[in-house]
Amino acid sequence: EIGSVLYGSQMQYNPSDTTWINRDRFILSAGHGSMFLYSWLNLAGFDLSIEELKNFRQHHSQTPGHPEFPNSEHTTPGIECTTGPLGA
Repeated sequence: EIGSVLYGSQMQYNPSDTTWINRDRFILSAGHGSMFLYSWLNLAGFDLSIEELKNFRQHHSQTPGHPEFPNSEHTTPGIECTTGPLGA
């Protein structure tokens, strides 16, 4: 599983400091696979609870159908950019 390799041993990140300048960034260009990213953020220790994973694609959740860079509506930690089928 690529997620376990990336988040388990290859990527450098700090779940407590999501703006750490030397962090590696994972960009999921196909936003359709966002649950893959959300689940690995949860397992890697980011502040994204199981309850938020259960709220996947619900209005005002931290787990929208396509990842969105933190803004006034979405505050998902560990998301580096907004992605989707048409870009943003």
